[in-house]
Amino acid sequence: MRSIAIALAVARKDLVSEWRSRELVPALAQFVVLALVIANFGFQIDSINAPAIAPGVLWLALVFAGLVAFGRAFAAEKEQASLEQVILTSAPAAAIFAGKALAAAALLVLCEAVLLPALSLFFGTPLSLALAAAVFLATIGMASLGCLFAAMVAQLRAREVMLPLLTLPLWIPFIVAGGQAVQVMMGGGGSYGQALWLLIDFDILFVVLTSLAARFVLDE
Repeated sequence: MRSIAIALAVARKDLVSEWRSRELVPALAQFVVLALVIANFGFQIDSINAPAIAPGVLWLALVFAGLVAFGRAFAAEKEQASLEQVILTSAPAAAIFAGKALAAAALLVLCEAVLLPALSLFFGTPLSLALAAAVFLATIGMASLGCLFAAMVAQLRAREVMLPLLTLPLWIPFIVAGGQAVQVMMGGGGSYGQALWLLIDFDILFVVLTSLAARFVLDE
């Protein structure tokens, strides 16, 4: 219970800080809308090819928005040198990491709340709870990996370059399984249930692994 309370406190601190500054979410929302506008004019989209193009556009926008969101997860601690003080409070490293990942995931979910309706508007694709569930499950695993690598590269000068190089290869399972689920919901072939269970399995695997690795990463 103590670890859960610490994780929620860390997440609340990050979300309150973002609410006061209003820096990241508006920028990410503008980014995803602009990505959809560019894709809308960049492809010859009609009712026939829209279901085939829309999943790729969706995941491209999510991946780049995620890199920005998770890259900022430890920015405040680096600028204020406050992460060491938090660790010295004897709070479990896994709880601190979980709170940071939870806050970053919540910010990305807010952007997805803009992205999915905008995708439906520009591409004419259906908007459903099943589609949102697939995107949400992918966000959980992507957040755990993104925040872990963000903590690893936070002290590096080339962190903007290193974060994508480390994160993108391990995001591929979520992009593949999530892309399959989204494609099925938009009228493509495949099994939605199988893709959803793959996302759940990947979430469990990477959440456990990143929680175990958090102590070693934050101690550094």
